[in-house]
Amino acid sequence: MKIYFSDKVLECKSEMKSIIDILKYVEKLASKSNYVISHLEIDGEEVYDDFHLYFSNNLEDIKNVKVITKNPRELARDLIVCISETTEELLPDIEVLANDFRRDVQKSSWENFINIFKSIKWILDAFATLDSDIELMFIVNDYEKWNYFAKDIYNLREIMVELQNILLSEDYVYIPEILTDEIVPLLNDMKDKLDSLVDSGVDLKKLN
Repeated sequence: MKIYFSDKVLECKSEMKSIIDILKYVEKLASKSNYVISHLEIDGEEVYDDFHLYFSNNLEDIKNVKVITKNPRELARDLIVCISETTEELLPDIEVLANDFRRDVQKSSWENFINIFKSIKWILDAFATLDSDIELMFIVNDYEKWNYFAKDIYNLREIMVELQNILLSEDYVYIPEILTDEIVPLLNDMKDKLDSLVDSGVDLKKLN
């Protein structure tokens, strides 16, 4: 197995211990230049998390691993873009779920509800990470608009608490209304704000 990092090509045995040792070595080298591992390209496939699990499941087949590193500012910008993309992907799913609850709720409807709930929780957690990141001031072009976005986040959090209370009380008839009349407009507004806050085409390496 070959591991590519910067201008280095590291030979590695197809053993978990060897892989872990080399990745720790690469991580240490990257940190000296104020970079962190963003993700891996393993035989052409991008892997962003659970590296150990991916390696253990595909140990015998892996030939080439490319280590992709980014600086903290790039990671923060990527997180904002990811929040926007996740928000956009959620919108049609929420509309479908609302229609399911208006008609006949199936087991799959509850599974979709859980997945949407998890995605929204990820958005809330990602915002908390960004809002405390010192790099935010360098990548957001309108801090006042970011504060308006933060207000949307707090509103979304309150709506999710309301949804939880509805689930506890089993007043499921209110779920479609909350999904389409409260969450969908709010997510649309959040996405519009995010897309105007960051230029995803800017090369942040030139801003350091």
